[in-house]
Amino acid sequence: MKTSILAGFTAIATTLTVAGSASAFPIQSADDSFKTLINDGVFEDYIHTEYQGLDADFVASRQLNLNDLSLNYDHDVKVHFLSEGASFRNQLGVSSTGTTEISETVLFDDIVCVTDSCSTFKGYRNSGGDPTDLPLTAGDFVSLNTVQAGTTLDFFLNSDGYGRSNPRQLHLDASQNIGGHQQVMAYHQSGYLVLAFEDVIIDWGGSDEDFNDVVFAVDIGEDNLNHIIKEQVPEPTLLFGLLGVSGAFSLLGRKRENA
Repeated sequence: MKTSILAGFTAIATTLTVAGSASAFPIQSADDSFKTLINDGVFEDYIHTEYQGLDADFVASRQLNLNDLSLNYDHDVKVHFLSEGASFRNQLGVSSTGTTEISETVLFDDIVCVTDSCSTFKGYRNSGGDPTDLPLTAGDFVSLNTVQAGTTLDFFLNSDGYGRSNPRQLHLDASQNIGGHQQVMAYHQSGYLVLAFEDVIIDWGGSDEDFNDVVFAVDIGEDNLNHIIKEQVPEPTLLFGLLGVSGAFSLLGRKRENA
């Protein structure tokens, strides 16, 4: 029987609808507290070495299905860019259903960083010029504003989607991807949900399975995270997987060193 994560939630609420326009969610620079986390190397373990295929069991243990990621508490949700390691011009998007509805919206239209601080891909720096007028910096974020309790969030990646009218989407729910392959890994660190995408479809050829092509940290509030994993989460780093088969949530062990 599927475990509900909305126990105790009163479903009488006013639905808010946000139009699916990227302009509704402008990109902002990180505040000092988040910059401190970056400078202290808090997120470095989740930005893997370029072209290093990760162990299949390790990847699978971090599989998630965020179709059931429902908030039990109101929160100003923020989505922070951490790193990219891809020649593709990827896009990150979001949608939500429930109390706060967000139609499918691209948050980061062109995920490109041109410095070592937030990119493991060197090609752009050797191309003679920036590939974008607005390269990203680690910590740059988009605020979804107050997302109310009873809202289910979902994130997607448009693989090489910049400038394309019909990009191929990669979903958090593996069953929605071509071949049913897992394309994202999830971690919990310092109150953030860290999402790390592989931007080439697994088994299509060309995928290095390093899961470092797009890495973001999502702030949904520690109360929401703690509720989802059914217990208070201590520091330091702990990892969790959201099991898509049953919809239940389980806490995983520490990240294996040198993964």
